[in-house]
Amino acid sequence: MDKREIKIKIAEEGYIRANIIFEVIGNPKEYVEKAIKTHIVKLKKEEDIEVINEFVEKAEKQDEYWSTFAEIELLVKGLDKFNWLCLNFMPASVEILEPNTLVFKPRNLTGWLNDLLSKSHEISALSQQLGKQNKMILQNINALMRNTILICLDAKITDPKEIAKKIGVKEDDLAPLFEAMLKEGSIKKEGKKYARK
Repeated sequence: MDKREIKIKIAEEGYIRANIIFEVIGNPKEYVEKAIKTHIVKLKKEEDIEVINEFVEKAEKQDEYWSTFAEIELLVKGLDKFNWLCLNFMPASVEILEPNTLVFKPRNLTGWLNDLLSKSHEISALSQQLGKQNKMILQNINALMRNTILICLDAKITDPKEIAKKIGVKEDDLAPLFEAMLKEGSIKKEGKKYARK
């Protein structure tokens, strides 16, 4: 698409020209590279969105994760579609390049803000649900660890190092659990070793 065609789409058809950036972070490298490409393919299939240019950075290792980004120049038909793009494709950043002035009606802004609030509430509900699930998983893991310690003690494995080795957990990570079990009275300490009470 040449500059003239872009100007016509903006001036006569109500398109917005923008730069957007997508980022993907994760493991393994192949997943990260595939995810960014898949995102761009989905974007290109969308009605009223036309990709002008795209640049995808090679995935690079950062600490434990791989990361990449894509910078895309595109045309989007109108603010409604642009708002939809932001809420559904979740770019890392956007920059509107043209037109220089955007005019919209209050009802449009109301609709966009309500869409944004709806997405925020959806994310908040999901976050709360994940928080509850995480708490339940931690409680279950804690119960499993306690029961495993008791099984070890019943099997006459009483040294904390040996218990940690049997369970497959670092001894330092078991220390708070031993302390809690001592306080609640389910185990007792005999020198440096533990026993069931």
